[in-house]
Amino acid sequence: MKFNCKEISINDEDLGCQILFTENADIGSKSENMSVKEIMESTGKYLLIQRFYPEDDFEDDYESGNSYYETHDKNLCGDFEDFELELSRQFLVLKFPTENIEISIQPTEKEFIELKTLLPVLTNKNGKLIINE
Repeated sequence: MKFNCKEISINDEDLGCQILFTENADIGSKSENMSVKEIMESTGKYLLIQRFYPEDDFEDDYESGNSYYETHDKNLCGDFEDFELELSRQFLVLKFPTENIEISIQPTEKEFIELKTLLPVLTNKNGKLIINE
């Protein structure tokens, strides 16, 4: 799967973090007059990588939080295991044994710094992470 990313959304909160790469920009207030199906389809192709931490025993569970990925293709979703992830200022490539996801990106300097900081947390030392300056 390949697509050009128009928007990168990065969230890092107490109980989890996520990065969303979308083919289409946020529709904003236009969503008020759209059906749920139209809203879901408005993002186009996307890749979501997220990690959540259990609420109880936060300190003990922080290291073992669950990592997950999701795309618009229901066949490309699951636990974040057995992968290679490569990030540069121009692209993000996520390689699995049976599938590759290639995303052209143009992050701002701030977004690129946040990506470099958050991707190691999201991948949780599973798989291989390559960050090219």
